[in-house]
Amino acid sequence: MPPLSGMPVPASPRHSRFWYADGNLSLQIGVTQYKLHRYLFNKAKCFPAMSLGTSWFNGGSHPFYLAENSVDFDRFLSVLYPSDYSEHECKTVEEWSSVLILADKWQMDDVRRLAINHLAACAGPVDKIALGHRCNVHEWLAPAYLALAARREPITSEEGAKMGVEALVRIGALVDEVFGNITDYVDQNKFAEFFATKLSMY
Repeated sequence: MPPLSGMPVPASPRHSRFWYADGNLSLQIGVTQYKLHRYLFNKAKCFPAMSLGTSWFNGGSHPFYLAENSVDFDRFLSVLYPSDYSEHECKTVEEWSSVLILADKWQMDDVRRLAINHLAACAGPVDKIALGHRCNVHEWLAPAYLALAARREPITSEEGAKMGVEALVRIGALVDEVFGNITDYVDQNKFAEFFATKLSMY
């Protein structure tokens, strides 16, 4: 069982990449220690280690235990510590989702905007609904719900699990509204012209 956040922990192996000799912010996830630079987290409005004591600052011997997934945290750190300034290491929806979730949680607005911009281009409607609700990216929601309501393929169990019951109820209600009142949403004159054109082809 991991120690409580902020409690002293025994010495553990250093992260192979994110442990810097000149770092002044000592963190630990699982059994791995990180030594980072505090200034990179100064913009975070609620990063836990920045609002508590100082034993993990200035390379203290007692790191702050961060209760996060190490894979997600490493992805987040790859944005703060890029190995190539011309290209981000994160490529996939899953990778940028890790960055967005942590940036939103810690209220690091510039990193949050970066993740949103990348996900806007690569995420599908299911991920946008799940992340949009979780991270308050409201501009994604209406287009994503409409895309799923108009989709011919049924929503899979995996997609449903990712979005949650509330989202599925909203999609069902949207489908009922649109197709139950189709004449309210279709320009009947244009539909008649389209239908006539189709009939003339046979």
